[in-house]
Amino acid sequence: LLITHKLKEVMRLCDRVTVMRAGRVVHETAVADTSIEALATAMVGRKVLVGRQGDAARQPGEVLLQAQGLVCRDALGVTRLHDVGLTLRSGEIVGLAGVSGNGQSELLELLSGMRRPDAGTLRVGDAHFDAAHWLGPHGARALGLAHVPEDRQSRALVMGFAAWESAVLGYEGEAQASRHGWMRNAALRQATAQLMARFDVRPRDATLPSASFSGGNQQKLVLARELSRNPRVLLVGQPTRGVDIGAIEFIYDQLRALRDAGCALLLV
Repeated sequence: LLITHKLKEVMRLCDRVTVMRAGRVVHETAVADTSIEALATAMVGRKVLVGRQGDAARQPGEVLLQAQGLVCRDALGVTRLHDVGLTLRSGEIVGLAGVSGNGQSELLELLSGMRRPDAGTLRVGDAHFDAAHWLGPHGARALGLAHVPEDRQSRALVMGFAAWESAVLGYEGEAQASRHGWMRNAALRQATAQLMARFDVRPRDATLPSASFSGGNQQKLVLARELSRNPRVLLVGQPTRGVDIGAIEFIYDQLRALRDAGCALLLV
């Protein structure tokens, strides 16, 4: 028995396939009698388009983030990044691909302020940083930089927190989140319920612990938190890891919408 969102695996490995949606069996057939497109339609309840949508060519705008000469060594002294430079412009998605463990995670952590480099410089808007005076996560957010980490459970959520608490992580100092140091719990629960509806997080119960949601719905909760702030720069690692094909389509559409609004995106 194979339970998976990966339809190519189903077509390659299985004899029969059963599709469930919202807790009900909606389709059952022999694999030889179906296709990836038909299974995707059954899973989501409508036709799904995940590939390129014929995006028109566009001219990127101003430079919003520029890194030069980044060097990063891990706790054992192993060099993970050597002389890395990167430029992100308004209205542009820059993609970075590679085998896991080749420095992508460290790069995201450096640019988001979670880690300090051994050397290099960074400019975010008009703010300049070097290895001796690096930005921190709160400083990054203040500059309009949002981050969706690769590992949602260890870097993006507190699993024992209710969904509405995880939905404000890193933004608890905002006026709509707290007043005189006290969290505005009722307002935050209501705001999270609206986010869950907008990003189709299921079940739509903001009081459930973050650990009670599936991996895909945890991912959508993190994306809802970061994308809803309308960032100027978005750093996103593995945005569609563990989500179904309908959610993949939705996430890609949200990333394109941010780009079209002038955001600069780094997609790992």
